[in-house]
Amino acid sequence: MGGSNQARRNLEQAKAYLASNQALRVAIGADAETSLELSPLGMGEHNLNYRIDDPSTGRSFVLRINVASQPFHDDQVGYEYAALEALEQSGRVPKPLFVDSTKGAPGKGALVIGFCEGDMLDFDHLRPGDLRCAAQIMADVHAVPAEQAKKLHRPKDPLRELFEECLERFEIYLASAFEDARITRWARRFIDAAKPIEGSARDAASALAPGCASGQAHIVNTETLPSHFLIPGASAHAAAANTRQVGRFCENPGYFVDWERPIIGEVAQDVAYFVAPTTTFWDSEFLFPSRGVEGFVNDYWRAVDGRFERGNFDERFDAWRKMTALRSVTWCCRALISYNVDSNAHRTEKTARKLPVYLSDDFMTLLAEECFGL
Repeated sequence: MGGSNQARRNLEQAKAYLASNQALRVAIGADAETSLELSPLGMGEHNLNYRIDDPSTGRSFVLRINVASQPFHDDQVGYEYAALEALEQSGRVPKPLFVDSTKGAPGKGALVIGFCEGDMLDFDHLRPGDLRCAAQIMADVHAVPAEQAKKLHRPKDPLRELFEECLERFEIYLASAFEDARITRWARRFIDAAKPIEGSARDAASALAPGCASGQAHIVNTETLPSHFLIPGASAHAAAANTRQVGRFCENPGYFVDWERPIIGEVAQDVAYFVAPTTTFWDSEFLFPSRGVEGFVNDYWRAVDGRFERGNFDERFDAWRKMTALRSVTWCCRALISYNVDSNAHRTEKTARKLPVYLSDDFMTLLAEECFGL
C-alpha cells in the first residue's frame, strides 16, 4: 500500500511540474493551449519515467525524474543530457530536448527526451536477429568519437576504478547490521579472485593510457541491460536474414535508451556486461552458453565493421567479465541495507525480488564457475 501511495504522489508531482513548466512545453514544441497527457512508463533504481503524449500532434516524449545520483558528478540529469547530445549522431539514442537541474525541478532534476519506438529486448523470448540488433546498436554507439563527449568522466584506468568502487560498497555493507557471514565469504572469495585484475591493470596503466589516447577510448554506457535496448520487430527479422560475413546487419536495429552512468572507457566493459549472467538473469531466466558469448562477440565486431580497432579487447574482455560479476555482488550487498531498513528510500519490486536469488549459494556458485573460473 505504501508503495502505491508513493507512486501516486510521484505521478501527481510530475503532472504538476509538466502543467506549470512553460520552458518544457516550448522545448517539445507543444502549444500553450494543449493539455499534455502523462502516464507512468516504468522506474529504475535512479529514475522515475513517464510518457508525455501531445494529442494535438500525436508526438510522444519521455520525462525522466532523477531520484538517486550516480558517481562522478553532482548533476545526474545534466550529465545524462550531455551524453545524449554527444551520441545523437549515432542515431541509436533518444534525442535530448530539455533538462532542468534547478531546485524547482521534481526529485533531483528532470530530463525530457524523445520517445523511441520498439520492443524491449527480452532474453526469455528472443526473436531471430534480436541479439544481432543489440550488437549493431552497441557498435554504432561505440563508433561515435569519444572527443564528442567532453563532459563525461574519463578514468585513467576504468577497470581499477570500478574495482575500488566495489570495495567501497562492500565496506559499507560490512559495517552495517545486515552483514551475513555466508554472503561475506562469497564476496571475499570473489574480491580475492579479482585482485590480480586490479594489480595487472595497475601495472598496465602506462600501456593502456597511450592506447586510449590513440583511439581505443570510447563512449560506453557501462550498464548494457536488455531492458535498455528497444528493437523494432521488422529490424530483427531483417538482421536475421542478413548472412553476409562482414558489415552491418541492418540499417534500423533500434535504440539504446538509458544513459545514467556513461564514461569514456573501453568497449570491452559494455560487451562483457551484456553477456554476463548477472545481467541476463536480472530481467529473465536466460544465461548465455559459452558458444553464445563467443557468437555475440563475433557479431559485435562484425557490426563494428572496421570503424575502430580491436586493440586489447580480448585481454580486457575476460577481466571485465569478472569485474561485472564482482560489481553485481557488491551492489547486492550494499542493497541489503536500503532494502531492509524501514525508510522511505526509493525501491523497486524487481530488486526486492531478485536480491535473495542473487545472494543465494546456487547463484554464487554459478558466478564462481562461469565468471571467475573457481
